This record gives sequence, C-alpha cells and structure tokens, in this order.
Amino acid sequence: MKGYLLFLFLVLFFSCKDKTISSGIEVCGVKDPIHNLPWLKAMIVDAKANKQENILTVRMGKIRDEVVFDFNLIYMSCLGCVAYHCDGSRVDPSKYTPDEMMDFMTTIRGDGAKGPVLWPQ
Repeated sequence: MKGYLLFLFLVLFFSCKDKTISSGIEVCGVKDPIHNLPWLKAMIVDAKANKQENILTVRMGKIRDEVVFDFNLIYMSCLGCVAYHCDGSRVDPSKYTPDEMMDFMTTIRGDGAKGPVLWPQ
C-alpha cells in the first residue's frame, strides 16, 4: 500500500510541471510563442490590462503552410478574421482562396479543430 501511495505521489508531483501547449511549441523561430513573440506577448498583456484575458482565445493554424495566430475575444462576431503572421502583421483574407480560408477555419474552429489553443493556458 505504501508503494502505491508513493507511486501516486510521484506521478502527481511530476505532472505539475509547466505543460501548457504554448510552452511545448517551437514556431516562428521561438519556443513558447505566447511568451517569446514580443507582439503576441504584448497583445496578451493588453488583454489582461483590459480584464479580457478570460474571454480571449489564441489558436494556432496554418494557411499555405504558414503559421497563423487567430486572436479571438468572445464578443467578436467574426471568427478567424483577426489573425496574424509570425511577424505580427495582420492576415489579409482577400489574399487567399476561399478553400484556403475554409481550411484555416476548420483548423481553428469547430469540432474537428486541429490547431492548438495557446491561450488560455
């Protein structure tokens, strides 16, 4: 019984390390984009300052094999239309085909969403 309790304690202890999705992702030339992409970190800080961190979701997807970050506040009426490239520039949906945008939308939204949620952590 003591062995079982010790095993359970060790499992719980080692599972408490920082295992957020963002901390395990290396993308855009950095590891942990939420903390290491200055423009994205600034947007999270701004959301916190405006008491919006609880209604914010940041997801990662791809368009034409390029990493794109979807920045969504729950009250926004347009899903997927506030997205950013790795350099922090806004994605212009008019530069992509409807099929490319649909693929991006299924990556970041819906039941079959494939893109990881970076925020909330």
